[in-house]
Amino acid sequence: MEKETPRILVVDDDRKIREMLELNLSLRGFEVRCAADGAAALPIVREWTPSVIVLDIMMPKIDGISLLPMLRRLTEAPILLLSARGEVVDKVEGLQRGADDYLAKPFEISELIARLESALRRPRLIERRVLAYADLSVDLDAYTVKRGSVLIGLTALEFRLLATLLRAPGRVFTRDQLFDLVWEDRSDAEIGSVERTISYLRSKIDRDFQPRLIHTVRGVGYVLKT
Repeated sequence: MEKETPRILVVDDDRKIREMLELNLSLRGFEVRCAADGAAALPIVREWTPSVIVLDIMMPKIDGISLLPMLRRLTEAPILLLSARGEVVDKVEGLQRGADDYLAKPFEISELIARLESALRRPRLIERRVLAYADLSVDLDAYTVKRGSVLIGLTALEFRLLATLLRAPGRVFTRDQLFDLVWEDRSDAEIGSVERTISYLRSKIDRDFQPRLIHTVRGVGYVLKT
């Protein structure tokens, strides 16, 4: 059986970097596609199913850190972060939100290729994905939500919103951030949809339970915490 050619998606707003990576990776036998920002990357991931994603942090529209949980809803492919900033906080947040590796700019193309080849060799264990905080648990594979032993039914939109909050307990998300992260079809949606969906979500996971977990930070947004 012929071995499948690895597919590499490069997401970077710098045209020179995209062109350089596309040329060098193609010469190494990879099939390469590029996107100039996070919004352009999402449909490519849905339709093309890349083997590995090279993702820049600093981008317009949707930055790399915000894009990570969106990508993780679509793919388990290894993600290598690129950033001109070498701050430890960037590395930590990126790895916590779903990245597999990190490389600071400027970088040597030989090192990037070595890291990609290593990621492709690494076995991807199929594990049940469960997010948990306090007595709340969300099973991303079984699509179930529980508080304690009580099973709670959510709509698909409520489920995505809760999972987004649960991936980063203690982090305050603005309404705009939640709208970008959760709403896949925005053709008939508006920013007010966030507030309404939060209200529906609270009625299901907070109203009959203690402690309450979804809190409003006035003038800012929402946070999941005890």
